[in-house]
Amino acid sequence: MNFPQSRTAIAIFVKTPGLSPIKTRLARSIGQLAAESAYGLCIGAIKETLINVSADSYFAVAEQEGLSDPLWQGLECIHTGPGCLGQRQHHIYQQLLERYQQVILIGSDSPQLTAQGLQQAIEALKTEQFVVGPAVDGGYYLFAGRRQLSQEFWTNLSYSCPETCTNLLVALPVKAALLKPLTDLDTVNDLPLLQYQLRELGTAINPQQQALISWLEDRLTGAKVH
Repeated sequence: MNFPQSRTAIAIFVKTPGLSPIKTRLARSIGQLAAESAYGLCIGAIKETLINVSADSYFAVAEQEGLSDPLWQGLECIHTGPGCLGQRQHHIYQQLLERYQQVILIGSDSPQLTAQGLQQAIEALKTEQFVVGPAVDGGYYLFAGRRQLSQEFWTNLSYSCPETCTNLLVALPVKAALLKPLTDLDTVNDLPLLQYQLRELGTAINPQQQALISWLEDRLTGAKVH
């Protein structure tokens, strides 16, 4: 990796289609190809957003062999390492915090996240040690910090449950600043709320987010027809 150009690093956690299961819960409802299409659109929307943020951004890729996949063009890639989600988050957070003053971790499930929202997290870290973006389903779509955390902090959390974000906030050594809640795309029931939150962006929407709105409109209209 090159010498950091910014005091802030942002890592978006991704899985490579064909190497890892992608959007499995969504795929059970709309099919694997459609789920992978939605996933690609989400990645494109988030990458477009990251371009407009004052930070060094990375794809945190789950698979070593996926680092060279064409889908990850445009940002530098780093491997999450093996293990559970907690171990992977710890690895990326610690690795980047050794080189940057502050680190932001985001997933690929909240494409309505804006550059303004990320800048808000960056600004909050000037006075707070941690910032968290709660997800509507009880998880979190963003974690930001400027203080080291043990691996046990990450691995002791129960993920993909309604108490994940609450438990994370309780486990932190100090109180975190909170961003506004956003939905994340896990199941077919999340599609209408994601569409609504994207439309709420108004003129701040980027072209890739607009492409995702079009996909959602086609998908939701088709669902009503059938």
